[in-house]
Amino acid sequence: MTQNLSARRGALIAGISALVLLALIAAFDNQSTRSWRVGRMNQDGDTVHSWTSGPVTALSALDWRATPGTGEPTRVFAGFLAAAVLTAVFTFLLLMLVCRGVGAVRGRWALFAGAWFATAAGAGLALIAGTAVAGTSLSIERAGAMGDTQFSRGDTYYSLLAVGLLFGLFAGWLVGLVAVLVYSVTSDSDGTEITREYPPSDYDYGAANPASGPDYSFSPSSPYSTGHEYTGPEHGGYAAPSAPTQIVPPPQENDPYGGGNRSY
Repeated sequence: MTQNLSARRGALIAGISALVLLALIAAFDNQSTRSWRVGRMNQDGDTVHSWTSGPVTALSALDWRATPGTGEPTRVFAGFLAAAVLTAVFTFLLLMLVCRGVGAVRGRWALFAGAWFATAAGAGLALIAGTAVAGTSLSIERAGAMGDTQFSRGDTYYSLLAVGLLFGLFAGWLVGLVAVLVYSVTSDSDGTEITREYPPSDYDYGAANPASGPDYSFSPSSPYSTGHEYTGPEHGGYAAPSAPTQIVPPPQENDPYGGGNRSY
């Protein structure tokens, strides 16, 4: 039976992977890189044939900022910030579930694919939660007005999930790679048993072999066997084979009187 990852090892893999994802969001989607990202997204108006416009647009889904923009409502600022943080949190939780089904020895590919999908799903759920906080769609491509998002419509959730899945397409491979690296480094932490080597014993096991002692095996000629005919006395133990009986008379005493009649 294949042993799965332990809860401690799974939490370590998910925690480090989520921290790397959070660092990526903090470094790439902050407000200081916004102008550069917008320039790469537009590509002088030619976004159809651009190799960088699509990935940059997808990775800019979590366009958070450290301080509110000019005239930006606090609710919108909190929504972007919540979406960025919740992406790492949801990815951590989903990756914990993935680790429960990954083998402790040969589970690298399953972990890589699971971490990639967990990143995409976590980002989609985080964008839905962030949009609920902000009250408007979180999109760097357009500035939505407060209350313009209709949460009663299904296409709102589908579009947010699609944005999250597209973000995970370009960011999930990095999370999966980190998860596999941590998995490989901690490969000896599950089911490790301490083995001790003891010096060889001086005891001679060959001398204690029962085969070198008396032979107690069954023999058909044994007097104790079932088919042996007992010829000994009625009571008592085993009688040896009988030999011819020789009668020896008792010794005669010397008669000083010659053996005749005594005179008195």
